[in-house]
Amino acid sequence: MPQKKIIMEELEALNTIKDLAQSYEEIAVVRMQKIRDSVIRTRDFLSRLSDVFVDLKSSYQREVKDLLARIKKGDKMLLPTLQKNGKSLMVYLSSNGKLYGAVTGKTFRLFMQDLKAPGAEKSDLLIIGKAGKEMFEGSSSTRSFDYFELPDTSFTIDHIKQLVSKFLQYENVHVYYGKFGNVIRQTPIATSITGEDVFEAETPQNVGRDDRFIFEPTLEKIYHFFETQIMANLFAQTLLENQLARHASRVNAMEEALIHIEEEGKKLNQMKVRLKHLMANKKQLETISGVLFLID
Repeated sequence: MPQKKIIMEELEALNTIKDLAQSYEEIAVVRMQKIRDSVIRTRDFLSRLSDVFVDLKSSYQREVKDLLARIKKGDKMLLPTLQKNGKSLMVYLSSNGKLYGAVTGKTFRLFMQDLKAPGAEKSDLLIIGKAGKEMFEGSSSTRSFDYFELPDTSFTIDHIKQLVSKFLQYENVHVYYGKFGNVIRQTPIATSITGEDVFEAETPQNVGRDDRFIFEPTLEKIYHFFETQIMANLFAQTLLENQLARHASRVNAMEEALIHIEEEGKKLNQMKVRLKHLMANKKQLETISGVLFLID
């Protein structure tokens, strides 16, 4: 029977998809458990450290303004030597693979939304990951962007060095990525890694800080250390946060897929039973018809 063959083929295909979804879910759970504790433990430490970074950058900018004011008055003191291009960089951190659930798309929508904000047209764009590149190229935006390919799970210090060397050219760098809340909730977030706001702050703090500090050996050297070392650590944390959120999102996506597969399997099995009954009824009718024909 052609219809029976189709149902059996669909059931077989459904079981194959089910096995694949279960495998994806199990791998995501293992990877999530592997990095979750370290990511969560590091959050508070980096948040407090970035708070110091905000104070430090505010002090550095204040010193630059003071030196400029002295130069106008004839003072020949040298300005700090750290050179920037004066621009902002918006970084969308996506993935190379797919089937990571909703968090990647939510982060992309936040990124696209902020591109429409006043002043965002002057920012440079960097997209990390093939999935993000495909989404951006498929959008209505005509903005040019730089692209960097980063492994989804096995990034190295060399990858971070390459990206941080690019970040150091910019005055401000904001990274868009998924933040892990729990297995059910992952939220898109944009955070500064250049000392404008506290790292992963829920509400950006755009108020200047006026506290005064004494720096040893010099403010410039300390700021340079923070700008390179702390920025690298903050960015590494965004990579791990994004990984964790993606794995959790994949667990959710695969769980939903398994529920749909179970429902489709029930429907196909019901169709299989009904077809079996129809075939049995048809066979009985044929038998009865044959008996009546013999009687006649």
